[in-house]
Amino acid sequence: MNNDLLKGILIMVGLVLALVIGGFALAENGWQKAGCIGRAVSSGVSLGSIASVCGLR
Repeated sequence: MNNDLLKGILIMVGLVLALVIGGFALAENGWQKAGCIGRAVSSGVSLGSIASVCGLR
């Protein structure tokens, strides 16, 4: 794989991650919801159920 392509992909992933973290930080109870999502993922809750478990809807 081309090194420039790999660097570009890593930069884009970093930007998307920064936007997601910033969105959580600015949202109401964002850090609590981010913590809930982290705990749900680490405990094995399916990705489709995270929204209902953490009250994201």
